[in-house]
Amino acid sequence: PRRFVIATGSHPVVPPIPGLDTARYFTNETIFTNREPPEHLIVIGGGPVGIELAQAYHRLGAAVTVIDAGPLLPHEDQELAGLLIAQFAEDGIALKPSVSIQRIERSGSGIAVVLKNGEQIIGSHLLIATGRRADTAALNLDAAGIETTPHAITVDARLRTTNRRAFAIGDAAGGPQFTHVALYHAGIVIRNALFRLPARVDYRALPWVTYTDPELAQVGLTEAGAREQGDVHVLRWPFADNDRAHTERDTVGEVKIITRANGRIVGATILGASAGDLILPWALAISQKLKIGAMANLIVPYPTRGEAGKRAAGAYYTPALFAPRTRRLVRFLARFG
Repeated sequence: PRRFVIATGSHPVVPPIPGLDTARYFTNETIFTNREPPEHLIVIGGGPVGIELAQAYHRLGAAVTVIDAGPLLPHEDQELAGLLIAQFAEDGIALKPSVSIQRIERSGSGIAVVLKNGEQIIGSHLLIATGRRADTAALNLDAAGIETTPHAITVDARLRTTNRRAFAIGDAAGGPQFTHVALYHAGIVIRNALFRLPARVDYRALPWVTYTDPELAQVGLTEAGAREQGDVHVLRWPFADNDRAHTERDTVGEVKIITRANGRIVGATILGASAGDLILPWALAISQKLKIGAMANLIVPYPTRGEAGKRAAGAYYTPALFAPRTRRLVRFLARFG
C-alpha cells in the first residue's frame, strides 16, 4: 500500500488508585454487560460519560455517587453546566467534586471508596469513567518511524504522522474523542491521501453534546474561553419564555450565545430538551463566520424550540432599539406620517 491509516480507537483509562486492582469495577465498555441492578453505584469520573451513566442508573432506581478529583463537566460552559449539576443534586445524586481518593477496599460483598478527607463511601458497584487513551501499544510504531505521546499518535493538522505515508484518525490521533470527529477525520484523510488536497482539521465549529436530561450542547468557545480572547456579548433566551417548551411542559434550560463586539458568533451553549439538535445552526454559523444578524433575521416556524435561538440572537439589538437615540429618531420620523 502507498498510504496507511491508523484507526485503532482507544480504551478506558484506569487510574492508579491503591486497591482498585482488588475490586470488581466496570468501565463504559463493560457496564452494559451488567445484569444485576446496582443498589448503590459509585462513579469515579465527572466528565460526560460518568455524568450520563450516573443519571441513567439513578433513574433506574439506584443510589448514585459521583466522585471527581476536579470540577464536574470541566470543559463545558460552567454557568449552564452548573444548572445541570444543580438539578442532579436536587434529584438526589450525591456529587463529590474536587476530592481525592486515598484507596479502594472490599466491604463485604460491596466496595468502599476511602477519600483523603477520611470519608468512606460504601457502594455495591463501581464505574470507572476517567477518560480514554489511544490503542497503540501493540502496533510497534517505532519501527515505522511513527512518534507517539503517552496518550495518542503525534499528527499534524493534516493528520499525517511523523511517517508521511501514514495517517491517524479518531481517538488514535488524540484531540476530541467523539464518533463524529472520527468521521470528520476520515474526510480530511481522504482529501489528503487520495486527492492530494492539503485539507486540515479545524475544530473551531466542533459541536458536542452531553446526553443527559436535559441535554447540554456546546459549539465553539464557552463564555470563559471567549473572554480570555477579548470583549464579548452574552445573549440568552430561556425556554421558560418559549411556547413550544410550555406546550411540552419542559421549560428547563436556555440558549446562550457568545459574540464578539462586532456581532460575530464565536460560541453557543444550549441546555434543554433536544439541545443536540438545536446546536446545529450555530455550528454552521460559526463555521461560516456569520454575524448575529444572520440568525436574528431568520424566519423560524412557530411554535418550535428553535425560536429560542432566534430570540437570543435578537437580544443583541435590544440595547440599541430602546436607546434614547433610537427613540428620538422614531419621534422625528413620525412627523412625516
